[in-house]
Amino acid sequence: MPITFNVIQKRNPQDPDAPQKFYADIVGNGETTLADLAKYASTISTVSKADILAVLESTFSKIADDVADGKIVYVGEYFTLQAGGSSEGRDTAAEVNSSNIESVRTIFRPGKMIKDALKLSTFQKKG
Repeated sequence: MPITFNVIQKRNPQDPDAPQKFYADIVGNGETTLADLAKYASTISTVSKADILAVLESTFSKIADDVADGKIVYVGEYFTLQAGGSSEGRDTAAEVNSSNIESVRTIFRPGKMIKDALKLSTFQKKG
């Protein structure tokens, strides 16, 4: 199934007086849930959907705990997750402490399997 996109018009924020240009804006098309993944896996294996869901739930729970503990989590050739964030700047290193951290986010890095799958993607204009 192709990746769908809309056409949107944008202004150049560095040159507000320049004419707007049109861009492809990739949009989500449906969703896949954990239950969907478990159902699919059960159809191509001898393991039940309930057993697969139990394994996935415990695996993703462990991934969440490890990312929250500051670990870099490598999920095979699929992806890597780790914590990242931003903080307020201070004049000296001694002034920097945990209260300077303003936000925390998850850094997702696709692995070889996802990168290779995206290279084979096709695209379709929505509508």
